[in-house]
Amino acid sequence: MKSVPVVPDSSPLIILGKLERADLLAKLYGKVMVTPCVWEEAIIKGKALGARDASYLEKLALENRFDRATLTEREQQLVPRLREEAGIDLGEAEVLSIARSRGGFAILDDKAARALAVGLGIAHTGTAGVLFESFLRRFLSFQELIELLQELGKVSWISPELLAAILRKAGEVENR
Repeated sequence: MKSVPVVPDSSPLIILGKLERADLLAKLYGKVMVTPCVWEEAIIKGKALGARDASYLEKLALENRFDRATLTEREQQLVPRLREEAGIDLGEAEVLSIARSRGGFAILDDKAARALAVGLGIAHTGTAGVLFESFLRRFLSFQELIELLQELGKVSWISPELLAAILRKAGEVENR
């Protein structure tokens, strides 16, 4: 199976950094590409604020767990159109532009960006989806999944319906 690049947006990357589980991206998807805006938001600004997760993310980059992406001219031209079309942020537009042009997989938590990904035919998931997929692939135990979802709820909003669905499906898998 050909590996496709995964392109995370700032929020999922920062959240996974806070959970100290951004390493799951490389384990699950192989090649992880961080766009210039996402790098700026998640690492440069985070380090300037003294955020521990930013140093952790930079360490993963230095260990070659993910790469800094450079947008092609065509990808750069698509970014403003995507921002205008859906009112999304620069980071989300860069993520979608790269994922679209390179056949990548986007990691997005923003509702408008996810809707645009659907419209563009871009495969995507969110932070909770990364954690659930990590459980399914046995990178996390059932207990670790529960603990990480609890922590996720402390650092970010997660829909109670989504949380319940993930826990129900994970419980079904665990009890097989």
